[in-house]
Amino acid sequence: MQSFRAGFVNEVWLMVYRKKGAAFILVSALLPVLLALGLSRLQPYLGLMAISGSFPVQMLSLYAAFWLPLFIISTTADLFPNEVASRTLKLAFLRPNTRLQVFLSKVAALGAGIAAQLAVLGIVTLLIQAIAGSSIPLSEWVKIGLAYAAAFLAMLALSALFVFVSQWFRSAGGFIVFAIFLYVAAKIAPFFVGSVSAFSPFSYTGWHVLWLSGTVSAGKLVTSGLFLLSCCGLFFSLGYYIFDRKEG
Repeated sequence: MQSFRAGFVNEVWLMVYRKKGAAFILVSALLPVLLALGLSRLQPYLGLMAISGSFPVQMLSLYAAFWLPLFIISTTADLFPNEVASRTLKLAFLRPNTRLQVFLSKVAALGAGIAAQLAVLGIVTLLIQAIAGSSIPLSEWVKIGLAYAAAFLAMLALSALFVFVSQWFRSAGGFIVFAIFLYVAAKIAPFFVGSVSAFSPFSYTGWHVLWLSGTVSAGKLVTSGLFLLSCCGLFFSLGYYIFDRKEG
């Protein structure tokens, strides 16, 4: 456990010190502010409601569809293919820890990064809403919390799939190009084959919206939640199976 904790802390600090990691956090904080200012300026012309009680959830939908998948792809590229290409993965194998601990520390760091992105987004959007003078009732706080927790699970399942895919690449650039292509293709596929969406974790980036709808049954939410958990277990296990056989 001590080795895992040390590996996890090391991976988190590496994410923080990378310029890309700082840039993602900065953009995550600035984008809601810029969007809110832009909507406020357009409000007199288009009749838009710049800041409403659903602003944190609206921004979450935007982030879950575009920004968070891009963060996951970029971070996964740094954690796995980039370390293989730069041969720094061998150094991790030389430490007094198992390959499973190395793999889990990287996965945990990726999960922490996703959680940090969601936390920054939630805090900034709630601050913007408070500054705009839009109050949030207690029931709305609960819904926002559920939406962000659901989004975290959906993004974790997506990250598990990308971690698995990344094990087949020895170049960060090649993985990023393929992963973006895969994501776009998976998003377009349900328009041609509707049944694909039921079995694709790519189709659950907007899963948090279902938690806010009173028309969706609890059974469907539980079933879809179990599917996402199964995706996490399956793809992380397959990813580790390949990672365990790497020479570094």
